[in-house]
Amino acid sequence: MKNKNVDLYKLLNAAYNGDGGFRDGGYLVQHPRESNEKYQMRKTLAHYLNYTKPCVDAHVSPIFKTMAVRDYKGAASGAWEIFAKDVDFLGTSIDKLMKKAAYVAKLNGVAYIVMDRAEEIKINSLADVEANRNNLPYAFVVDASSVVEVKLDKFGRITKFVFSEPDPDNKYEPAKRTLTADGWELKTSKGETRGTWDLGCVPVARLFSKEHRSNDAFPPSEFESIARTNLAIYNMSSWLSDILVNQTFSVLTYPSNDEEAIEIGTNNALSYPADSTHAPSFIAPSSEPANILISQISALQQEIYRMAVVVNVTGVRSQQSGEAKAWDYEATNQILSDFADMVEGAEKQVARLFAVWVGADLEYKVSYPSDFKISEVEQELANAEVAKGLNFGDEFNMQVFKRVLTAYLPELPDDEFDKIVKAYEQKQKEEKLDLMNVGGNDGGQEGQQGTEPNNSIIQ
Repeated sequence: MKNKNVDLYKLLNAAYNGDGGFRDGGYLVQHPRESNEKYQMRKTLAHYLNYTKPCVDAHVSPIFKTMAVRDYKGAASGAWEIFAKDVDFLGTSIDKLMKKAAYVAKLNGVAYIVMDRAEEIKINSLADVEANRNNLPYAFVVDASSVVEVKLDKFGRITKFVFSEPDPDNKYEPAKRTLTADGWELKTSKGETRGTWDLGCVPVARLFSKEHRSNDAFPPSEFESIARTNLAIYNMSSWLSDILVNQTFSVLTYPSNDEEAIEIGTNNALSYPADSTHAPSFIAPSSEPANILISQISALQQEIYRMAVVVNVTGVRSQQSGEAKAWDYEATNQILSDFADMVEGAEKQVARLFAVWVGADLEYKVSYPSDFKISEVEQELANAEVAKGLNFGDEFNMQVFKRVLTAYLPELPDDEFDKIVKAYEQKQKEEKLDLMNVGGNDGGQEGQQGTEPNNSIIQ
């Protein structure tokens, strides 16, 4: 399946970042009666009101507000810990990799995470990991606009993945890399190189913004309508600025018999016959066209927030009943929760690919936040206290503890998080031993042994 959405992806990225045609005025439409000179002036004065970025951010940022809870075990655990701290040899952690992929997926509809390595290695011990650190797999996100072709089998699995990357020897034309289950091929300005591997799959994980048809490698973006509406606002804002520049200032009219042409401007005047009965006055064009543009821009802005379902997140306020606000929050919460599930699935794909690359087992679990209702840390702690009081067992208490830890210390590094969790596990064991010791010392009648003072200790 060829990528036919490259221009759309470029528009989406430009709308989010405020660059491309929004920066140089390339997305402005020239009016049929507008001269080239005036059009170029309008492009120079153009400014971009970015409504796309806050909408996309509102769909992604809450998911990464607190750290995901990860549990893993197996022969590849030590290698994964090293990889998770630096997935691309540039200091990017697994959290940052997934966050970048999430932004790309939410904006474009899909993000592709490619995993590669310098040389083939097999992990038998932690010593092997430390000795071959530079040969561990690395991962990076490929933007949808850089994908050239994706082939899928009848189950929706990738059988061929082609994408463009910078050519070190040609800054004008990109290189093209092809990945299959059997190996890779790279075409540059200097020729072709290829290699093989024994993975049994194409080393590419996918993150979709929502559920889609399994045979669609380039699903529609949720933000296409929003980006195009933002484009319409961009053009209307330019027309409005043109009206303000050329028609805002009033012109003085006065009687005069001077037949010389007078240049009209903010510091000039327009004359009319001296025998006219009109007194000198100021004239100005109608403000109606500007008012129409202002009204339309405001209406489109509200439509953008309605389509993004983030009316209560981006700062727009309107009079609503309590029930209406509750429904809005529920809708937003469900969208975030569904996308968090997609991010979890994509990270598990990355972990499975890593295990294949290093040839070792890795049992991997990850859990992202699933409830995004507004709540304070104190409320989280209160809920945890109630949950612990239910006494559902050590494993339940451990999960409650991890939830409190991620809510109270969201920026805690993974190694510190694991250290605190192990300390809590040790505390649980010690408390259980203490209870067993106290329970075993049951020598008197009920109600008497525990209430009478221990005189031997007092003495």
